Amino acid sequence: MPLVWYVPVSTDTSVECGLTSRTSTVHIMITALLVMVHGTPRPVANTDMFRVVEVVKKRAVYDIVEVGFMECNEPSIPAAIKTCVDAGATVVTAVPYFLHTGTHVADDLPGLLESAQAEYPDVTFLMGRYIGTSSKLTNILKNRISAATDSK
Repeated sequence: MPLVWYVPVSTDTSVECGLTSRTSTVHIMITALLVMVHGTPRPVANTDMFRVVEVVKKRAVYDIVEVGFMECNEPSIPAAIKTCVDAGATVVTAVPYFLHTGTHVADDLPGLLESAQAEYPDVTFLMGRYIGTSSKLTNILKNRISAATDSK
């Protein structure tokens, strides 16, 4: 049985290498973060989201960082998935940039990832929780309420 190593780098996806008495395949893990966003007919409304995504890109945790929109804007989520795969992603972690578990988060986004898994069977797709579940939002809401009531 061959040894398998998972190494986060951005090079070839498979390299043959010799080890003492046997040959092993090194599988290179290329990670992608896909930020799934609703979209808006007012594209300027996406500015804050893009600012957040740029901060994530600068942290260099993922080899690839893409944004895909559910509607109204480009690229679509399937197009962004294709961009990740075409760039060599072996694992795509998709995170909904949504506050609530509406139909998109509960049904549409998982359906898009299931379709992507069928189209790209050699890629692993993972879906994170939507950002609305973060306890930090409670503190932000409290601060916004205080700011609004204190300004009277």
